[in-house]
Amino acid sequence: MSRVALRTRRLAPTAIPKPCQRAPSLIQRTKSLQPWLAQVRAFQSTVHLSEERTRSPTANPHPPLSSYSKSLSNIAFAFDIDGVLYRGGQGIPGAREMLRSIRSKNMRYVFLTNGGGAHEDAKVASLSERLGLSLDEDVIRDRVILSHTPMRGWADEVKKQTVLITGSHPETARKIANEYGFERAITPADLIHANGNLYPFDNLKDSLHSAFRPLPDGKSAAAVKDPYSKDIASDAIKIDQILVWNDPRDWSLDIQVIHDLLVSHRGYLGTLSPNNGNRALPNNGWQQDGQPELWISNLDLVWKTEYPVNRFGTGAFLEALRGVWLAVTNGAELQYNALGKPSQFTYDYAHTRLLQYYSTMAAGKEGSGGLHATPLKRVYMIGDNPESDIRGANEYCPEDGTEWVSILVRTGVWTETVAEREPRYKPGVIVDDVIDGIVWALRNEGVDVNRDTLLAGGR
Repeated sequence: MSRVALRTRRLAPTAIPKPCQRAPSLIQRTKSLQPWLAQVRAFQSTVHLSEERTRSPTANPHPPLSSYSKSLSNIAFAFDIDGVLYRGGQGIPGAREMLRSIRSKNMRYVFLTNGGGAHEDAKVASLSERLGLSLDEDVIRDRVILSHTPMRGWADEVKKQTVLITGSHPETARKIANEYGFERAITPADLIHANGNLYPFDNLKDSLHSAFRPLPDGKSAAAVKDPYSKDIASDAIKIDQILVWNDPRDWSLDIQVIHDLLVSHRGYLGTLSPNNGNRALPNNGWQQDGQPELWISNLDLVWKTEYPVNRFGTGAFLEALRGVWLAVTNGAELQYNALGKPSQFTYDYAHTRLLQYYSTMAAGKEGSGGLHATPLKRVYMIGDNPESDIRGANEYCPEDGTEWVSILVRTGVWTETVAEREPRYKPGVIVDDVIDGIVWALRNEGVDVNRDTLLAGGR
């Protein structure tokens, strides 16, 4: 799998590109992942979105929403969840009725969240409960895409490797990884139970890290005695990939283990690469010796809960890891790959799911390539985070010419302040909430609709 480094420079704010020009992706598709995106017919968008973000499109008299089911079959919606459909444990007022309304018109939509560490079905149940929806209703199920869901489509040869997986609940993450096909998934808890000297602060062995399994194939986490020896024991554990599925709870342990693997010789735990610090090599020799690739499932620095101040997310863990890495390596760049919004890989996955909407909505399960793809004209991404939702939609230009339009709500992460009158990444429009976002999008499609008529269709 080719290594891809995310650059640390901050990109300038971007508006929606007109015409759509495919921007450089934050990550590149890796060679070892089998091509799984469906082939779709290419066509170009013909409608230009108003550049005035504060003004909704002027709606001429049109038939009611119920008359537009067929004409709206070529548009779709992608909803962020936290801060858009609910905050903490409370649903956004009207979100339930809005979803029922667009579902009754057979519109295409998915839920595209940077949340992770749980099964897609668990997120469906959680979202349904918060919105007061029954699991029997066909409104949410089979439409949730988590930050790590695209890993379902990774190549079999990658899934056969030994991977270290961690997150908020590592044992839960491992079970999901097993279902995805990663049979050789281990956790940091496995390692500290296999080698009591690996981590000196073991007071969480009986609580957070109490769940563990023996290492696969009788491998050992204590086989290496000399970190620079080329004579590596046959039973030494070797890690091929590091998968951070969401924000870990024990940052100290996870940073220690990830560091040890990134400075190792070819991923053998307990070794040190002779290339480390070699200025004749790229990146001064760091991560230049076959170390495991590091995958971060999302880059969200903060997210929105019921607490008035934003809470740290997986991106904060990454920044802590990067800070330690800079200190250890005297300023070398931490090389890693990212999924989740705003990465192109995640938007490709969501786009394909929307194209195949009428053929299958089996959650996260890839088609064989024979699934029928129904073309799209426009997709509206409704989110609360300019750094992920808005940036991702603005920069995403699918090869089939579909236009992705970003809509920013005021119910989540972003809040207008004296210091920040406008978000760094400018959306097509800023609205009060997700209901207004749907109304704005439908009016942009020529539908005469308002909040009352939209919500009435879902009661």
